[in-house]
Amino acid sequence: MANLASLVGQQKIFLMIGAAFGSFMLGVIMPASPPANEELKLPAPQLTRVEKKEKQNLLNVKPAIEHRIKGFNTKAAQIQKQYEKRFNFSVPARFQGTITYEIKLSGKEKVVALTFDDGPWPDTLQILNILKQNKIKATFFWIGRHLQIHPEIGKKVVAEGHAIGNHTWNHHYHEVDRPTAAREIEDTASLIYKITGVKTAMFRPPGGILNNGLAAYAQAQKMVVAMWSTDTFESYSPSPQEIINTVLSNAQSGAVVLMHDGGGDHSNTLKALPQIIAELKKRGYKFVTLPELLEMQDKELVAQAKSANLPTEKP
Repeated sequence: MANLASLVGQQKIFLMIGAAFGSFMLGVIMPASPPANEELKLPAPQLTRVEKKEKQNLLNVKPAIEHRIKGFNTKAAQIQKQYEKRFNFSVPARFQGTITYEIKLSGKEKVVALTFDDGPWPDTLQILNILKQNKIKATFFWIGRHLQIHPEIGKKVVAEGHAIGNHTWNHHYHEVDRPTAAREIEDTASLIYKITGVKTAMFRPPGGILNNGLAAYAQAQKMVVAMWSTDTFESYSPSPQEIINTVLSNAQSGAVVLMHDGGGDHSNTLKALPQIIAELKKRGYKFVTLPELLEMQDKELVAQAKSANLPTEKP
């Protein structure tokens, strides 16, 4: 029994020595693990020559890409501005909710605005041809129900770059309540936008009547009530020469000429228009749209206010 106990004791000693030796060798062979809170740092990857060249090429083209992006953004802004000018006939703040007749300009440039009421109508196409031949733009005030009948003519007017105004849905002269005025103007505005994409802040009351509720509603919506300074009185069936004489005898810079393209026989207007344009050109007049005319006066008033140190936003 004594020998057996001695043998077991020796085996325990050998096992302890073996375990200690194994732990020592394992520590020598395997590197020590980093502390749990210390990040293991790996060597940075080495780029090949091809990869280095590609990286340098990207750095070289970066300024060019940034320049192109800047150019694209500038072009996009220009396109947006052109779109607004073509499809959004707004008016300067000083004219919102006001009534205008002729536009008084102090500059040397002689300008006149031709305006046509009651379209779109078949006669509108002939007027468009005359305007196109003379490379001039005009302003058309539309009746909603006429646009509903002749949508393609309306699209053509806008496509050729002319300005558009609101002339109510039914062209009533009699007094209307506010809900009726709203329908007359808003329904026309909605149809103009639906067919042509145009938004307009210009309104012309049928017959130039200002006290039947229509003009008041338009003013409350901050539209400009655009009247005129020269009436060709087409409802009295004047001859072509009478129309010519009326326009030319009242010609002055900032004049707004009222003519018609819809709702009746305007053959005499069609005969007179080319001669009116030719004579006004001979006298040195330039033809502008009504929004352009309002913008010209606004710029003059802003410049005058600045020179006099006055607020520029007051009418």
